[in-house]
Amino acid sequence: MMQATAARGWKRAAISAAVLAWLGSPRASEAADLNGFLREKGHGDLAASFTTESYGRFWVGDTRVDVPNDGSVDTRSLSLWVAYGLTDNLTITANLPYVRSRSDGFDMREEGLQDLELLGEYRLASGGLKARSSLVGAAGVRTIASNYEPNSPVSIGHGTADWIVRLVYQLEYRGFYVSQQVGYDRRGGDAPDAVPLYTEVGVTLGPVTLTGFYSRVRARSGTDIGDPGFTFPSNRIDYDRVGAKVYGRVSRNTGLSGMAFTTLDGRNTGETTGASAGLVVHY
Repeated sequence: MMQATAARGWKRAAISAAVLAWLGSPRASEAADLNGFLREKGHGDLAASFTTESYGRFWVGDTRVDVPNDGSVDTRSLSLWVAYGLTDNLTITANLPYVRSRSDGFDMREEGLQDLELLGEYRLASGGLKARSSLVGAAGVRTIASNYEPNSPVSIGHGTADWIVRLVYQLEYRGFYVSQQVGYDRRGGDAPDAVPLYTEVGVTLGPVTLTGFYSRVRARSGTDIGDPGFTFPSNRIDYDRVGAKVYGRVSRNTGLSGMAFTTLDGRNTGETTGASAGLVVHY
């Protein structure tokens, strides 16, 4: 009986935390933030979310400046995300956001479908009894989904086709988990390659999962804003962010999710804060 109860608890925790993987970053063109949870064979999640983010200051190179005319850059997005377990060890995911970005300071606006992201996540190894660990590898593509303008201060994406690789180590113990992701984005066009790092720590308490995260991206090369011949896609974009997420099950097959983050430091990017809310359906 105790083993059956524990198994059900781990299943609830896995479902809850797996959904939170989708809430790691509101901009699909920036990073695919994953933890080590996969879906069971024949089951998955469908999620819709609304995200709002804004900044009034940004970094030109590593110098922080104000948006012109005491303005700000505001971004809103609606995202549809789906995950499905082909096997207990292989999950496929897809994400497609519709993004609107505008600025009163720059007097510009851009909106449209952003980038379609497709990933396959595979459990390479697992083990442990009381404390369980797993190693998950992921690979996929990210490609533009509409004819938006990438070379703009209010661009909604890089406008490139990218290859994405991720490796995630995860450790679980009595409802607590910690995961560490490293990866590499091989970007096309003018955009420099990027190395993302994502750390997540969470706990499941009954129907609620609480998570804290740290997200870091470093470009391998690139220009600074204002350099001769620079384009916005060619810029070296670095940032460090921290945030928190919450997921709560409201019925057997549905849940509500939320996320908030702030940017600690950056290069050629905005000093952005943001939040999102979503509805999740398990099937």
